[in-house]
Amino acid sequence: MDLKRTKLITMGLLLCSGTLFAQTTKEFMMDHIEYTAGNYTSYPTTFPKQTAAPKGYEPFYISHYGRHGSRYHHTAADYRNLYEMFAKADSANALTATGKSVKARFETMYQRYYDRAGDLTTKGVAQHRGIADRMFHSFPQVFKKNSVVEVKVSTSVRCVMSMSAFCQELKALQPSLDIRAESSKRLMYYISNDPMEDKNRRLADTAWSKPFGDLHYRLIHPSRMVNQLFKDMDYVAKNIDTIAFMRKFYEVKNSLVCDDSNINFDDVWTKEEMYNNWVVQNAWWYGAYGPCPLTQNKSRFFAKDLLNIMVDEADIAIQSGAVQANLRFGHDIAILPLTALMELQGCRDQVTNVDSIMNYWTEFRIIPMAANVQMIFYRSKKSPDVLVKIMLNEREVDLPLKSDVAPYYKWDEVRNYYKNLLK
Repeated sequence: MDLKRTKLITMGLLLCSGTLFAQTTKEFMMDHIEYTAGNYTSYPTTFPKQTAAPKGYEPFYISHYGRHGSRYHHTAADYRNLYEMFAKADSANALTATGKSVKARFETMYQRYYDRAGDLTTKGVAQHRGIADRMFHSFPQVFKKNSVVEVKVSTSVRCVMSMSAFCQELKALQPSLDIRAESSKRLMYYISNDPMEDKNRRLADTAWSKPFGDLHYRLIHPSRMVNQLFKDMDYVAKNIDTIAFMRKFYEVKNSLVCDDSNINFDDVWTKEEMYNNWVVQNAWWYGAYGPCPLTQNKSRFFAKDLLNIMVDEADIAIQSGAVQANLRFGHDIAILPLTALMELQGCRDQVTNVDSIMNYWTEFRIIPMAANVQMIFYRSKKSPDVLVKIMLNEREVDLPLKSDVAPYYKWDEVRNYYKNLLK
């Protein structure tokens, strides 16, 4: 792949920019620190105008995969552990005034969110209603009276709730839709495939672990924060892994954006610390699920069954016309390798220098909460060629194929490209 062209990347979520392409720099991230929330970043609310279809072509079928919407932090124990760590330090008179304030905030989080860990928030519901509304109004030809919509969903409650919000909105807009939904363990091999042993083995290989480890320890420096929160450094040395604490604090802090919480830690973190933690987190996602050559670019094949099914179901829909839309709802660990396997613009770049990953690939553009891939199929009475347009988070993206009418591509060429790749 020509790495020069990777200097232009999909801007996706950068609502502050008038263009869809730009390079991610430290200066940009420091100016827009909200994107250091990474995969907790909220779904956008404004979108570019779509390219008109070639003359005579109309949409007739949609194939979709969507991540659940905004949720509470997924691990209940993290709420408890962080609060108890500070409570224990407080009982040992080891906290500063700021540390006591942070302890109180962690206690509130623990009480408010412990029993809701991983659950969809009202913000997540609104995100999927909005996506469904825009899909319906952008492609009304697909959702005619009595149209059949087949839906497959992860067994995760937050995914089922996301699907419910999406389908309720479609039903409100077109009550006659025949929506057929299924959520079962038999679907999970493709809805949310994550072969942990294979992934962990490649992450442990020195080709990845050494440069990533160097990046991690070069950027993660908890000493300033620790001194702000704790006044007894002997106590800290004996009881707290400060690096692990900072990393977990970063993750839980980021989740607060999902609920528009009145809790924040703006007085505890500097922009530099937030940026550095994001650089490390973004690199981890790239190594674990992205098109990373240091992990043999194999993580994308976690999505091979998902892409196979999307291609095959599209062929069936084109031939039979029985189904107008296939909707699927799952997780970031599925959609991230899917975008790499589909070689979507902004998702396919292969970077060997871990310090440069953020310049070419950023997880907050690809997997914000409610992230989605939409394949919109078009046909014309005057041509035998079915065309397809692919959107990532409702933004048109290009494929590594030639087309005189991009972002529209001949489905036969796209299909053959993916089938050959999957072999």
